[in-house]
Order: sequence, then structure tokens, then C-alpha cells
Amino acid sequence: MTPKSSETATPIASREQMSRSADSLKNTLVFILKLLISAVLCFFIWRNIVATPEIESENFAQILKNINGLYIFFAVFCIFLSYFSGCLQWKQLLVTQKISMTYGKLLKVYFVGSFFNNFMPGNVGGDIKKVYDIKQNSEETVGAAVSATLLDRLCGLYILCAFALAVGLAFFWRDSEQKYFLLPSLLIFLCFSLALAMLFSRRFGKLIYGRLLPFFGEKILHLHMRFQAFRTKRLFVQLFLLSTLTQSLRILSHYFCGLAIGVNISVSWYFYYIPLVAIVSALPISIGGFGPREFLAQNLFGRVGVGSMEAVIVQLLAYGANLAVSLFGAIEFLIRSNPSRNNSRSQAKFNRT
Repeated sequence: MTPKSSETATPIASREQMSRSADSLKNTLVFILKLLISAVLCFFIWRNIVATPEIESENFAQILKNINGLYIFFAVFCIFLSYFSGCLQWKQLLVTQKISMTYGKLLKVYFVGSFFNNFMPGNVGGDIKKVYDIKQNSEETVGAAVSATLLDRLCGLYILCAFALAVGLAFFWRDSEQKYFLLPSLLIFLCFSLALAMLFSRRFGKLIYGRLLPFFGEKILHLHMRFQAFRTKRLFVQLFLLSTLTQSLRILSHYFCGLAIGVNISVSWYFYYIPLVAIVSALPISIGGFGPREFLAQNLFGRVGVGSMEAVIVQLLAYGANLAVSLFGAIEFLIRSNPSRNNSRSQAKFNRT
């Protein structure tokens, strides 16, 4: 290498190192901020619990001791079934993007992604992992996996908003205390409707991305074009049915967790409140949704007579049920990460050829 080229390479390497350091510092600060938000909300959650006059230190242990194991089994089983229906929904979207994988193989990827979602901030780390795994097993571009995974996530949140809105209109419209919660449900529903319109509408998309917001770049325009492949009535019906089934099972898991500790309220309350809790916990503002999820549930369910401690325990049990099912994904991830097992597979495939 000539002295001139060496001098040119040094500043480039130095800039790359500074960029990596800046990214590392940024990620650290974001993590600290999210940890702080979770910690502050946990403080308020605990303060609400101890402020309850009849609560004593023995109550928590007593509630856990009297948990009905059969209802916990039902909760875990609901989550388990929701993984299968959720994976089937995701597969329909991937097939539309010409990504062909067997359902069994895709189910493993889904379980692994769900495991990562339980630990990554904002519940999006698993989606990134799923996109990466799809790219490793497909010849399609990253955009194909991103569009399918993004729409899969949006469909789930959209159906949750629809649940809250429909149940609120059906049961609580005349309730002076509860009808005000229809407003956030309606606003969130309209926001998701607008987002889906931007993604599916050709004219709206060109107006927004091409003229009003040109700084989005060509990658976003290509992603928008990929969403046009989803514009089929048959797919919309499949997505509606599968997403309704998946989200209903996940809400029912909360209902069974409530029954497990003696919270006997109508299931309609869960279909009214849990969508709001799920949407807030999906925001990338805390560590895995911990803190905002429990704080909001504590305040919402307290309006229908559920104790502060019981409301938090229901959320923790539901999270535990989800985590327990996603452990199958952790096992699959560890198996795939085992170098000796991967080498033996490669050797066996070589011997067959």
C-alpha cells in the first residue's frame, strides 16, 4: 500500500470507529431511558398496591398459594393455540410475497421470534429476528419478509382496536364512566385505518411518499409497492378470520389468569381493556412492555372492582404463560446455534449427495 492510500484509509477507519461508538452510546442511552420508564412506573404500581387499606404483606403469597392450576393450563393452552393460528396468518402473507417455506419450518421461526419478543424492548426484536431467519431461508429480498411481517403485526393491533371499539359500543356506550374509554379506542382505530390506507392505496401512497414526503427514499416506495400484492379479497378474509381467532385466544388467556386468582368479572371487560393494554405495551418506550402494561391494567381494571395487586398479578401470569410457550422457541434457537449439531447435519446432507 502506498503512503497516500494509507493516509486515505486511516481517516475512513477513524470515521467508521467514531460512528460505531456514537451508535453504541445512543443505544445505551435509549436502554437507560427505557429502563428508567419501567422503574418509575413500577414505583407507582407498588405505591398503588400498598395504598390499598386492606392489603397486607401476606396477601401476595396467599394469592399465589391459592392459584387454580387448571385455569393456568387453559391460559397456556390458549397462547399455544394462538401461536399456530398466528403462524398460519403470517404464512399466508409470506406466500403472497412468493416466499415458500413449509408450515413446520415456519412455525419454528415463529416460536423463536416470539421468544425474542418477550425480552427485546418494545416487543419488536422478535420481528427483526423473524425477518432475518426468513431472509436466510429464502431467495427473496428483505423487503418481502419485512412487508409480510409488518402487515402481520398491524393486522393484530388493528383487530385489537376493533375489539375494544365493538365491545365498548355494544356494552358500555350507555355507561357514563366507561364510555369515555371509547375515545382512545376510536382514535387508535382511525390511526391504524389511516396507516393501512397509506400502505394499500396506490394514489394515496404516491401522494404521501412521492410528493409530500419525498425524503422517505426509494426503499419505502418499493415497500409500498410490495403491499399492493396483498390487495385481494380472499387474503383480507383470511387475515380477518385468523387475526380474530389469534387475538381472541390471547385475550382469553388473560381471562383465565384472572379466574385462576379469583377475579370473577365478565370476559367483555377483558375484550374492552386488554387491547388498550396490549397496544401501550407494544410501544418501544420500556423494557419488553414491563411497567406501562401493568400500570395501565391496574388503573383500568380498578374501575370495575379488581384490586390493585390482583390486576398486576393477572398481567404477570398472562406474561408468564406467553413466556412459557415461547420457551419452545428458546430451545429451537439453542439447537440451531449448536455448531456440532449443524456440522453433523451438513455432513449427513453431503453423504446423501
